[in-house]
Amino acid sequence: MSTYRSRLSDVYRLLNQPNIKREKATNAGLWFDKYIKDQGGNDATKRGKLIRELIDGVIELPPPDTYRAFYKQWEKILEGYGAKTRTGKVKGRMVVGLGDESVLETSITLHRTYGVPYIPGSALKGLAASYARHQLGDAWKEDSDAYTVVFGKTDDAGFIIFFDAFYIPGSAMQGEGNSKIEQMLFPDVITVHHPNYYQNNGNAPADWDSPNPVAFLSATGSYLIALAAPELASPQREQWIERTFSILEHALATMGIGAKTSSGYGRMTLEAPAPPPPPPAPPVNPEVRTAEGYKREIEALRDVAGGINAYYQRWKQLTSPEARMIVADAIVAKMKQAGREKASAEKSWYKDLIAFLNEAGK
Repeated sequence: MSTYRSRLSDVYRLLNQPNIKREKATNAGLWFDKYIKDQGGNDATKRGKLIRELIDGVIELPPPDTYRAFYKQWEKILEGYGAKTRTGKVKGRMVVGLGDESVLETSITLHRTYGVPYIPGSALKGLAASYARHQLGDAWKEDSDAYTVVFGKTDDAGFIIFFDAFYIPGSAMQGEGNSKIEQMLFPDVITVHHPNYYQNNGNAPADWDSPNPVAFLSATGSYLIALAAPELASPQREQWIERTFSILEHALATMGIGAKTSSGYGRMTLEAPAPPPPPPAPPVNPEVRTAEGYKREIEALRDVAGGINAYYQRWKQLTSPEARMIVADAIVAKMKQAGREKASAEKSWYKDLIAFLNEAGK
């Protein structure tokens, strides 16, 4: 036990060193939540400086490489689960978890393992449910059929699963050219102008009150929003998921998510799903390419009487119906253009071509 306590004391002493460094792979959430250092005691100036140093250090941290690997794996997990995804892009800044416990007076929701901002699925579900109840009329009032299917009831879960929305690596690039950096978090300030008044001390707000600026972190970038409904049968599953995405789209755009939404924070645009890739083009028969070449030569042929029969001989060697159609059609069209249709009408090779075209319905 004494050895354990000795090692724990060493850890605490290390964390209290003024020259402790933040490496590239440092977890921003761990640094922000568990940073152990004298916060200045009652010295407001010193405390403010130390807090600003802490915030400046956190915003400089990029997402670790391990998170990028996790995100790729997460996409595969969602795909395997049958979830549908959309990209939600923060229009300005977003702050989720402002009132959570923190070493500062404010907080922000950061992933416990990777230290990147994310939106809990419960927050997305709560936002969508609130929008549905207040904006979509009686059809979506609480305990209605539609509301119950998506959001459930007190004693029964809904059919739609709201996954945590994870930050999309590379979506918060700042700067231009070679100076671009990835910055997910930004410093912000809440200024309480009349602290005594808001604390209900009986003091009216006055011009001589001392404003109290409170630092906090806000996030930006894009986030992968995913929904699933494994217990619903297709096509109902797709219909309900799209309906829920529509509710989320309007809720994120008009109400916003997280804290300080009345000040414009938390507004997001939900990008339309990417169209499915076009089906692969069928392989082209080499004979068709050859026939197209013959067609171009026939169209450019000047000595029709002397040269057209050679292309008939080539036509007989073709085996592909499509290729034979191209060349036969080109020969007959050239004969008509040259005014030799009547002169060739009784020739066996010309009859052969006409019979082939008639049989093909040309």
